[in-house]
Amino acid sequence: MISFLCIITAYLLGSIPFGYLVTRFSTGKNILEIGWQKTSTSNVFKNVGIWQGLLTGLLDLLKGFAAVWLAQKLGLSVQVQALCGAAAIAGHNWSCFLNFAGGRGIATLLGAFLALSPQILGYSIIPLVVLALTWNSAVGTILFLITAIILTICFGQFTTIGILPSAALILVLIKRLSPLKELSSTKGDVIRNRLIFDDDIPHLEFRLKKAFQSLIKR
Repeated sequence: MISFLCIITAYLLGSIPFGYLVTRFSTGKNILEIGWQKTSTSNVFKNVGIWQGLLTGLLDLLKGFAAVWLAQKLGLSVQVQALCGAAAIAGHNWSCFLNFAGGRGIATLLGAFLALSPQILGYSIIPLVVLALTWNSAVGTILFLITAIILTICFGQFTTIGILPSAALILVLIKRLSPLKELSSTKGDVIRNRLIFDDDIPHLEFRLKKAFQSLIKR
């Protein structure tokens, strides 16, 4: 019963829509009507403001960390701790306070992973950082989660810590395909692009190439 209540609490923690709240209190606007209409840190950062984006990212990270930390303090198993992290991500992606709208859950995932296993997080986040800087963070996120899953298998922790990246990968892919009711009328290449690039169109050009071309034009 304690484990179940802790998972529910983790979902509610994850559901706190910091991106919505920060945007509403600082600008009076609704983040769900701005940019790509998500409460994600990246949407707030790009379409609302730098400090609002940084604050949103920090708060989203902290709620993921708190969800796992609470389970740890209660002495619950690593499996339950991982499920609490996944519940927080689900809450962020489908917030009960926003009619089940939300973001992508990446900052919340990082916070949960930091509390659960900073070592595996430190290794597996490398692909995300590299690809976010050079090419595409959406692709980097998938490689980050796959790397994390592989590392938990190598360390013999797939049935414990591995629950978090495995569940997170499923939640991220489902969110990218949302709304699911539109899939029946969506072309196969669009579905593929959403899964890989988190967009209806592929993003194949490298960011470093764009930056270099921009410097040459100057």
